[in-house]
Amino acid sequence: MSGERFLFLGDSVTDCDRDRNLKQPNRPEGLGNGWVNRVATELLLNNGQRQVWNRGYSGCRTAELLAQPNWMPNRNGRFNCISVMIGINDIWHPFNQGVDHDLDAVTEAFDDLLARLKPLCDRLIVMEPLAITGPAVTEAWWPLLDELQSRQQALANKAEATWLALQSGFKAGSEAAPALWAYDGVHPGVLGHRWLAEQWLAVYTD
Repeated sequence: MSGERFLFLGDSVTDCDRDRNLKQPNRPEGLGNGWVNRVATELLLNNGQRQVWNRGYSGCRTAELLAQPNWMPNRNGRFNCISVMIGINDIWHPFNQGVDHDLDAVTEAFDDLLARLKPLCDRLIVMEPLAITGPAVTEAWWPLLDELQSRQQALANKAEATWLALQSGFKAGSEAAPALWAYDGVHPGVLGHRWLAEQWLAVYTD
C-alpha cells in the first residue's frame, strides 16, 4: 500500500481549475477544487505515502486527451490506479460548432485511449460521462449521449477495466436541486462533486 500512485484523467469535470504549473502530486492547487480533490483527501488520509495527480484538461475531447502536455506525471513509473472520465465534449462541441457528430471516430479514439492506458496501471477505472437537463443540455443530446455511454461501457468491459456507471444515479440525485448538482447540466456543482467523489471511493474500495 505504501507509495501507491493515482492518476486522474479527463476534461473540465476533472480539471476543476487546477493549477497546471504544479507538477508535484498531492498539492491542493494542483488537484483542482472538485471531486478529485475530495477523493485525494480521503486517499491521503488513509495513507500519507500515496501520490495523487489530477490531469484533467478543460475542453478536451477523447482524441485529444493523450496529446495534452504533461498528462503523464512520470514516464518511468506505473500507476496503481488510473481513472478516466472523458467524452462529454464529443457531444457538446459539435452542437456549439454546428457540425455533425462522428461517434464512430470518437469510439475508435476511446478504444485507443484505453489500449494505451491499460498497460500503465494495475487498475483502470472508466467513469461514465454524464449530463442532466440544464442551460447547456437540450433534448437533442440524449440519443447521442446514450449511445456514447453504451459504447464506452462495452469498450471498458473489453479492456477489463472497472466501469463506474454514473448517469442514472446522478440524474436521480439531482432532481431536488439540479443546479447544485450540475449548474449548466454538465459541470458539477457542490453536491455533484460530493456525489462523484463518493461513487469513486465506493468503487475503488469494492
